[in-house]
This record gives sequence, structure tokens and C-alpha cells, in this order.
Amino acid sequence: MKNSLLLLVSFCFLYQPLTYAQKFTGEWYGVGSVSKAGSHNKYLSELIIKQNGNKISGEFSYYFRSVISRTKITGIYNSSTREILLDAHPLLNYKAQTQNGADCPMEGSFTLRISGADTTLQGQFNPVYAYRFTCPAINVRLVKQRPNEDISLADLIPIELEEEEELKPPTEIKEAVTVTAKAPEKEIVEKLEKRSFESSNVIDVDADSLKVTLYDNGEVDNDTISLFYNRKLVTFKKLLSSKPLTFTLPLDTAINEISMYAENLGSIPPNTALCIVNAGGQRFEMSLSSTYIKNAAIRFRKKPKM
Repeated sequence: MKNSLLLLVSFCFLYQPLTYAQKFTGEWYGVGSVSKAGSHNKYLSELIIKQNGNKISGEFSYYFRSVISRTKITGIYNSSTREILLDAHPLLNYKAQTQNGADCPMEGSFTLRISGADTTLQGQFNPVYAYRFTCPAINVRLVKQRPNEDISLADLIPIELEEEEELKPPTEIKEAVTVTAKAPEKEIVEKLEKRSFESSNVIDVDADSLKVTLYDNGEVDNDTISLFYNRKLVTFKKLLSSKPLTFTLPLDTAINEISMYAENLGSIPPNTALCIVNAGGQRFEMSLSSTYIKNAAIRFRKKPKM
């Protein structure tokens, strides 16, 4: 009996690090904030990790200002601290204006945390010693994609080339969103534009992104919507309910439009949603109403820096 107990305890100690190691593999999403006083652009991030033994490899993608950047990552897994330590890789400097701007060699250190339904990586990208005065640390919190979600940044953020700009601003990045169905982009946009759009004032905010949350407004009556950002599909045929649909949308100094397309009118027409928008320290609550004739629309713009 004593030997069996000893074997069981030994197995638990050996098994626990392996369990945590397995939890690193996957896709992670979040936002990086510069560890420096003042208002700065965020790094809207996706980290794809593959773990093999104590070795980590994969790709780190981030949206910064109006560009997307990708870099291969490597590192190690520390089973005693539940950390991943990433080797130095270049990240755009927080003052960079374009994709060709100055970058910083940054090392990563992230700790696995499990709380309720969420599995997160929290930590920092830190500059190598030679860049310690010009490149501040970037604080990052990443949430792991759940198995029933079917999302990648490439699916959610169509990037289009224009003649006068290298890249258009990204149109959507996932923070807490479940996409279970996909539609042909061109077809659903054509349906959207066959209807008129509700007029609204442009709301100016001092923020780099918008956190948008939608609920059914009033009685839950099977209202189903598709959501668009700057006429790009964000999510397709989602049921509005008392449970939130939440998205984080990058914001720039142009007029940015959030529009709601009614897939049906529910049992109590019209199709309505309570929309809560958080932009930095500002919070807005508004009611959106869509029909088979008109799309609900709200418009935001980032205040230019003086």
C-alpha cells in the first residue's frame, strides 16, 4: 500500500508539468500595451505556438497602426515556473509610422494562468540590453482560442492594397468572439449594400480600438444578425441573446462604420440590439435597429494627435 501511494504521488508530480506543457500549444489572441506613460498605439496580437518537449516554435502576428507584421518565434518551456521564454525577435518600435519603421529586438516571457473558462498567457516582451533606452517593454495578455471556435486573424481581417496606401487599416480583430459559420464575403456584402444605412453622427474618441458588445435589446426573440466593420464582414448569422457577442475593432482617424444587417426580424420586429461600445475611458450605450430595408449603423473616428 505504501509503495502504491508513493508511485501515485510520483506520477502526479511527473504528470503535472506535462499537462501544462500541452496547454501551450494552440492559438492565442490579445492586446499588447507599451509600458510607458502616455497614450500609445496598441499591438493587437495573435500568437500561434507549437510545443515539442521543452521547445517552443511558431509565429507571432500583430496589427500596429495600419499594418500587419509577422515574425517567427522560438523559445523554451520552463515546467517549474509554467513559463515560456521566447528568444529575441524584431518587433516594430512603438513610435514607428510604417511597416518599414525602426524595430526592436524583443525577448518574451509569459506565464500560463488558468482561471474559470479562460486559459491565458500573461507577461512581457522586453528589449535586449543594447536597446533598453529606446524600446520600452510591451505588456501582453493573451487568451487561448477554445476548441469549438473556428477563427484566425487571416479570416477576420481582410487586408486590401490601395494605390495611395501600402495597407488599409485592419477591419477587425477577435477578442472574445465565436464564429461558427462562414459566408462568401462578396455575396454577403452585396446583400448588405442593397439596403440603405441609418444615418448617424460621427463619434470622435481618444482610443486606438473599440470594444463592441451586442445583446438582444429587450425580450430574446430569435433576432439573428450579421455584423460588418467598414463594409467588411466581422461575423455571420449570429443569434442575439442575453449572452454578449464581443469584438475588438482597430480604429483610425478616418470614419469607421459599424453596421448591423438583419438576417431575420425575430418574433417581435424589428431586429434590435443593445450595443455597448468602450473606447479607452469612454463608454457608449445605444440601441441598434435593422429591418429588411435599412441597416443599423454607427460611426466612430479616432481623434488625431495634436
